[in-house]
Amino acid sequence: MRQISLGVMMHADELEGVLPIATNFAEPELSPQRIWVTALARFLGNREVFLCPSASNAQFGGDWANRSWHPIGYNGATTFDPRGVEGATTKPKLVGVPEPSLAVLFADTPSGPIDKKYRGYVFSPKNGKRNRFDSRRSTPLISDRDLVAEMSSKQPSQLKPVMARHGANGDDTGRSNLVMADGHVATRTAASILRQAQGANLVWDFRRE
Repeated sequence: MRQISLGVMMHADELEGVLPIATNFAEPELSPQRIWVTALARFLGNREVFLCPSASNAQFGGDWANRSWHPIGYNGATTFDPRGVEGATTKPKLVGVPEPSLAVLFADTPSGPIDKKYRGYVFSPKNGKRNRFDSRRSTPLISDRDLVAEMSSKQPSQLKPVMARHGANGDDTGRSNLVMADGHVATRTAASILRQAQGANLVWDFRRE
């Protein structure tokens, strides 16, 4: 996670503050620029930094067809779609992220076959528990269990959870590693994240147009 954080900062420095794009819908599906992995890979080089040693069912998936295998996901709030259908019509910038020390860019995610509805390269801040006082603090689906497997009746777009796999025992006391927008790396339990303002108090849904 620390290397990924470094890659994000290098990317922003080189491109006048522009963040990597989770999914770039301006690019065709066969383009290596379609997902965020390619944008960071050129700064990092080593594919191992995109993997988590604790994720048993994971592999490097640097393109659209293999995006489901990534065990570290990027915040879907950084998605770019010039049509305004799947994401924002402007590219994400670091300066536009509120409360950067609390804003989550990357987290651990469940990975697996794409036909089983895994989308490990990304998590969605819009699919979980809503915060009625501050929508930015609405949380993604998160557990220390594999929610893709548990909620398999849902569509892939309704899933894209975070998985707190570290120290997981099924009661949400497992932890996820997190890369924050100010560059530091943190770790939080699923339970503390789900408590929102009474717990980790993190910012997830930070894109507004």
